Amino acid sequence: ENLNQRNTIANNNDTTMSAAENTAAASNDAAAASASKQEEEEEEDLETLQAEIARMEAEAARIAQETENIEATAASGGSSGDKDSGASAGGGAASGGEGTGRDGFSIYVGQVDYSTQPEELLAHFEPCGTVERVTIVCDRVTGRPKGFAYLEFQTEAAVENA
Repeated sequence: ENLNQRNTIANNNDTTMSAAENTAAASNDAAAASASKQEEEEEEDLETLQAEIARMEAEAARIAQETENIEATAASGGSSGDKDSGASAGGGAASGGEGTGRDGFSIYVGQVDYSTQPEELLAHFEPCGTVERVTIVCDRVTGRPKGFAYLEFQTEAAVENA
């Protein structure tokens, strides 16, 4: 009898171990599937982040190019403005007003009050034709107006009217 009991206990232990092993195997399979799914999600997240970084780098490059273009335009406008002011300041200021700029669509306006706003010049010259740009020249150090401005018109006829 003892031998039968021992065999029964041994069989029960084998069954219990087999069930435990099956549970462990199933648990390992589930963990592996979960890890695989997590790796796939991480890969998708990584790809999404890389695409976002590429988009942001492209936007940064575009902004840098636009900034460079604006600075180049400002530098060329500032240097031509200094040349025009030296050449036109005597005749334009003495006659009270206007001289044709180098491109044929711009005029020099002298004796501009220091408190004048670009909108005021725009309103004053708008009857002559469409004004594309108003530039009141300011001192680089103080930022205060120098007392003259440049207006760029859309057509040469508007320059003649001004």
